[in-house]
Parts: sequence; structure tokens; C-alpha cells
Amino acid sequence: MSLVKTIAKGVGWLIALPYLFSYAIFIVVLGRDRAFTLISESIAIAPGVFGVYARQAYYGCVLQHVGSDVYFGFMSLLSKPGAVIGDGVYIGRFCTLGLVELGDDVMLADGVQVLSGRHQHGAESIRHQALRDNPIKFQKVTIQEGAWLGAGCIVMADVGKRAIVGAGAVVVKPVQADAKVGGVPAKTLH
Repeated sequence: MSLVKTIAKGVGWLIALPYLFSYAIFIVVLGRDRAFTLISESIAIAPGVFGVYARQAYYGCVLQHVGSDVYFGFMSLLSKPGAVIGDGVYIGRFCTLGLVELGDDVMLADGVQVLSGRHQHGAESIRHQALRDNPIKFQKVTIQEGAWLGAGCIVMADVGKRAIVGAGAVVVKPVQADAKVGGVPAKTLH
């Protein structure tokens, strides 16, 4: 690792320390999920290369797993501490990730959303009940190694190894390994 990168990582850790300290305090006051959301939103706005390294340090301490050399773009955030991120993952700017597992070398372009499954608030409403009152059900969405998700796509189902999801696509059903999909809802492209 070059001296410049080592220094940048060190500065990232210095930036992350107050966030980590605040997270520890807010867990007691607000509970883990609310504390996680609050600090994730706060650190998302740290700009430049130091912001990337600050997010690496923070998420490396609070997520279930973060691999080496992960790029967390500006204004991107994760909403569930159970997320798992492999080595060499690239998360572009303005991405929102729920309960996800990103395999090694996954690439997410800007504005990608990976939700915590298709039915977070139930599949249907109980008569005279708002959907928001349904039991919350999160499902881990897995994006396997080497997959590439295009700008602005929305993913609610698993994506196989080396698959490509086109920009703006909406994935509601699992995508097979090596497939190329696009459209709303996403369908195989030939």
C-alpha cells in the first residue's frame, strides 16, 4: 500500500472515530436500528477520498462483515447492520442498500437501490388496515460475485454471479448467473 493511501486511510479513521463513538452512545439511547440509521446518514455526506475511507472504517466496525478495498460512494448508505459486503466491492454515489449480501467484486453504479426483499410491508393489506401497519418482513437479497448493477436500477431479488442488470431496470425475480437483464420488470436481454 502506498504512503499516500496509508495516510488517507488514517485520516478516514480519524474522521470515523466520532461517528463510531456517537453510534455507541446512540445505541443505548435510541436502540441499534435507529442509531445505525442516524449515523449512516450522517457519515454518507463526508466528501472526497477521506469520506470514502471514513465510511470504510465505520461500516467495517458496525456491519456484519466488510471485505477489503470496498469503495463506499458519496451519499450512499446502508440501512440494515446485518449487511455483508465482500472484497473489492464498488458502491457508487447515491446508492441505498437494505439487508444485502454483496459478493466479491460486485459493482453498483450510481443511484442503485437494493431493497430488503419484495414484501417488506406484507403482500396485501388486511381489510381496513394500512399497509404500514402490517408486520415488517425483511429478506436478505444476495448479489453474487462479479455482478454489475447499472445506474438507477432497483433490485428486490437475488442476482447471480457475473450477471448484468441494465440501468433503470427493476428486478423482482431472481437473475441467473451470467444473465443480462433490463426493463421494468427486468427480463433477459439477448
